[in-house]
Amino acid sequence: MAASYQKFTVAVLVLVSVILYVNSFIIGAPPDTCGNPTTFHTEPLNDSHVGQYLPQDIDKAPYKLFVNARRYENYTFARLKGKEKNAVRITLRAAPGDYFKGFFIQATKSNYSLDRPDRPAYGTFRPVDQNSAPRSCRAAVGVVGGITHTGNTNKTEVSVDWIPPVGCNLGDVQFVATVVRGYSEYWVDIRSDVIQPSGFVRRSLLCELYVDPYNRRLQRRVLQALRELRRRQRQRGPRRG
Repeated sequence: MAASYQKFTVAVLVLVSVILYVNSFIIGAPPDTCGNPTTFHTEPLNDSHVGQYLPQDIDKAPYKLFVNARRYENYTFARLKGKEKNAVRITLRAAPGDYFKGFFIQATKSNYSLDRPDRPAYGTFRPVDQNSAPRSCRAAVGVVGGITHTGNTNKTEVSVDWIPPVGCNLGDVQFVATVVRGYSEYWVDIRSDVIQPSGFVRRSLLCELYVDPYNRRLQRRVLQALRELRRRQRQRGPRRG
């Protein structure tokens, strides 16, 4: 009886994992991809063991990630130059004759390992067609996101816009992509060229924390600043209408 129950439990877990995979592949990358794009795919071998599909060789990846600018600009600086927006266009492109089904793209600190626990993610993304949808990510301060596919049709190219946070100099930024051709064929850590900031002034304290969200010293400084702000507000008392 116990053995039968164990087999039933394993079967249910396998079924749930398959359902979750199918749904996530159709509607986009799994929710935890924001924090760790170095995902891996698994497949049950028997009632008690699960096999793992490792990422394909990144040096032989048939995909490239392109950016349309060498710099990203402060929003105010861009407006002074007559530009309506300071977005950067990112294009994921397959090699001739190849394709992909799924993807996840994120902006991060340049040349920073994806599996580092203190790796930050920067800015937000905006789709330019129906093939992608933005994904919100957890952040210590401000808004952070990535962007993923909306369906599992074959694609040869997809473009998205990246929006840097207003007024925050992030330093050198690089875009990274996880690209899926099929369940057993996927590539991790496909990178774009590095882009640099332009038109920014000195970083504010909140901007410093946005750039380095896992820095405990900065976290304490922000908390102290917030406490001081609340103290001053209490001293001034309620506003009179």
